Amino acid sequence: MSDDSSTRILFIHNTIMWYRIPFFRALSDIYSMNYLFNHPDISQTLYGVETQGEIDGMEGVNYTLLTNHLGVAWGLTGAVWGDYQVLVGGSWDSIPEIMESIYCFSVSWLRRKPVILWREDWGWEDESLKSRLLKPFIKWMVQTASAIVVPGTRHREYFLDLGAKPEKTFIMPNVSNQTVQEHDPEDITQWEGMEDLSGKRIVLYVGRLIERKGVQYIIQAIKMSKSEDAVLLIVGSGEYEDELKSMVRELGLENRVIFTGNVSQDELVSYYFQSDLVVIPSITLGIGDPWVLVLNEAMYYKKPVVATDAVGAASDMIIEGENGFTVPEKDASALQEAIDRIMEDDDLRSKMGQRSFQIIQEGFCYPHMVEGFQKAVNYVLRK
Repeated sequence: MSDDSSTRILFIHNTIMWYRIPFFRALSDIYSMNYLFNHPDISQTLYGVETQGEIDGMEGVNYTLLTNHLGVAWGLTGAVWGDYQVLVGGSWDSIPEIMESIYCFSVSWLRRKPVILWREDWGWEDESLKSRLLKPFIKWMVQTASAIVVPGTRHREYFLDLGAKPEKTFIMPNVSNQTVQEHDPEDITQWEGMEDLSGKRIVLYVGRLIERKGVQYIIQAIKMSKSEDAVLLIVGSGEYEDELKSMVRELGLENRVIFTGNVSQDELVSYYFQSDLVVIPSITLGIGDPWVLVLNEAMYYKKPVVATDAVGAASDMIIEGENGFTVPEKDASALQEAIDRIMEDDDLRSKMGQRSFQIIQEGFCYPHMVEGFQKAVNYVLRK
């Protein structure tokens, strides 16, 4: 086996999220990594995660949080002229990011440095003016990249449609950093306001409360559900929260739908452990959901899962009828049928939960993610 410790990689990524840290650390144990996080403010804007100063878990890793002025990352232009063998990056989530990506790709191309494009897009229909204007630049980056890494099969198919060559397009699965706690999770029915959950079957949603997450369709599904003891727990907050609460009142579901707000990691683990089923009801609204790591987390905790076809991870992680179901987006009746089928069959629910965990262990742990990255690096360096 070759020694990769001298391979110098400049890795440009917009954010540093907690679930990526084990991956970044693992790469630093293999290669000579230099991480540049060029838009760390996104973590704060979307998830309330502070990214200033020292980042917990990144001790001993070579990284820099770039300062933004007028939306542009300062220090990036000089870095791409530095000493590296491989550049990893590429983003078009905003106009500044695509301008930076075009610049980085162009400099690397001029310097004959291989570029690995890492993206999570798949074939959702986005007919916005922004999307139409960006598409020629996106195609250029796809065709310029020396290799492309994507998290799943739908994503790979999308990039092949954009002109990527099959042999240079690699799957690097997304992974969550959930771990089993050393102590037993708390019994949520003992918490204030949760006493009525005792003896109930719990349908769990975890995520932001924005329209694109489709929570309104689970609420409708609970209204139609034949499982009268089913209760929906909604964990998270967001701009759509008031509208969702209004819907619950209008449907008379105050006793069957509970909003918890944002919770701590320990509390979240308790919710996962005591839930019977986890639902990811995302819809396409401009874009679909690129992946949704809640699916990974739910399966890690041995839960059956139901997701819509607007969830990027669904086609790779849900084996129909074995660990859950994938249903059409914006279809409350289909959600209700899938929820009831799982809720009303204790044996099926148990088998699905076990199968979920098996799928995680077989293909969605950090070594699998690192392996996908290594394949791309070996390809561009012709190892």
